[in-house]
Amino acid sequence: MKKTMVIGLDGATWDVLMPLIKENKLPNFKKLIENGAYGSLESTIPPITSPAWISLATGKNPGKLGVYDLLNKEGEELGLKPVFSGCYRGQAVWDYLSMNGYKVGMASYPITYPPYRINGFMISGVGSPIDSKITYPKELEEELDKIFGGYAPIIQFGKPKYDNMELFLRDLNITTDKQFGIVLHLLKTKDWQFFIYVCSATDWIQHKMWKHIDESHPLYDQDTSLKYAEEFEKFFQKIDGFLSQLMNFEANLLIVSDHGFGPLDQFFNLTKWLEKKGYLVKKKTTVGSKVKRKLFQLMLLINRWFKIVRFIPNKLIIKGYKSMLPGYEDLIDYDRSAAYCLGHSINLGGIYINSKIKNSERFKAIKMKIMNDLQGLSNDIKKHVKVTIYEPEKIYNGDKIHLAPDIMFTINDWRCAILEENFDRSLFEDYRSPNRLSGTHRLNGIFLAHGKDIKKGCKIENAKIYDIAPTILHIFDLPMQNDLDGRVLMEIFEPDSEPAKRKPIYVYSCNYNKSEEEKIKAKIKKLKREGKI
Repeated sequence: MKKTMVIGLDGATWDVLMPLIKENKLPNFKKLIENGAYGSLESTIPPITSPAWISLATGKNPGKLGVYDLLNKEGEELGLKPVFSGCYRGQAVWDYLSMNGYKVGMASYPITYPPYRINGFMISGVGSPIDSKITYPKELEEELDKIFGGYAPIIQFGKPKYDNMELFLRDLNITTDKQFGIVLHLLKTKDWQFFIYVCSATDWIQHKMWKHIDESHPLYDQDTSLKYAEEFEKFFQKIDGFLSQLMNFEANLLIVSDHGFGPLDQFFNLTKWLEKKGYLVKKKTTVGSKVKRKLFQLMLLINRWFKIVRFIPNKLIIKGYKSMLPGYEDLIDYDRSAAYCLGHSINLGGIYINSKIKNSERFKAIKMKIMNDLQGLSNDIKKHVKVTIYEPEKIYNGDKIHLAPDIMFTINDWRCAILEENFDRSLFEDYRSPNRLSGTHRLNGIFLAHGKDIKKGCKIENAKIYDIAPTILHIFDLPMQNDLDGRVLMEIFEPDSEPAKRKPIYVYSCNYNKSEEEKIKAKIKKLKREGKI
């Protein structure tokens, strides 16, 4: 059985890569395209890290997983909770490979915290708390500490300190170099048949630096952007060099991204709009909340005058600020509101209709009225915009659709940030001053495949993020649950290759983990691979 390696480049897009490839600045990407299969990879709706990477790993749509964002609703209670590995544990491709005796290696896959037992090793990625234990087995962490001085799964690129672009680029490159070194160490020293690694730095750099590579962006500044565009190119050349080392391993190589990327140069204040349209009702301001706000403003003023912050520990300052600043949820009268938002990522406009009217005719009427009002948004903001509305029951299937927002929408094909926790900012604005995020997610990512089983120079069409898991399972000659939403990308295989000669095998999902026959077959395969029979 040939080894298979999957490399995730978070947010990678052909819109960035193809111009650099045509300029011969990414020779290894070019080699992979010429000697393999490639195309676009359609993401989930919304194209956000958590649902996208989890759907890629499981082959299932968010309606079956209940994951729509980095934070998700649970049951009927208000509020959102972080997504973690337990939300889909046992359903990912590495779980099925482990179950069938294959050795699995994982590094930096998003939303795999806490790490858990697999037939191999796991290092958690984005979604891991700072300074937490992120490896299985735990001894792996000690090994990485000894050799590399630890593992850095993330840099918090949204922090104010990274407004300093030189500091951001320095830390980005340090973190990426360390991760690449660790990945190569694992590939060379560990026993694996399937390996998957996700580089999230490709997402972070595009969020921060899109304004420097896109001359049409309103924040593009020729005096500084030319310099930083060069640093941007150098970073993707670093990725290209890393791929050249991976190509030396005897393995089928798949390169994927969870979504694409494009400019972010507008924002819409959904909370304020819902209030203006009469759907959301604010609580009456109490004396206590007024006092809190005044104290908060006074603290800021004192700090501005006397610079006392330098003498006070950061944790104490943050705690004091939070205690005096009313939370967004404290400002809303949920009982009197027909609809509200709960604070999703800026890529997603998510509206929830009051659960008390969920099963009534009034629910349908309010939902229809909100959608009609959204289509007339241009009149409200005095600027023409394109609003695209998604109804969960029409784009998903599964028993967890009820956990999605009742209405999801995007403005101008994802280029407009949608704010859900702010009453004070304007209803709609074009970016006119420096902003920490100048790029954001798009629907189409990338797909590349290379190896002895892969057809050369093959451009594929209509590939979706749900197709990756079944394609991997097929490469390993494993049956697939019949409730997967993806298909095996049979068109990527050479006609005389072993995967091309086999038909995909499907089994009833309820029997997948219970079938003794399958367990026996898996045990036999394992013994054959180990040369014991």
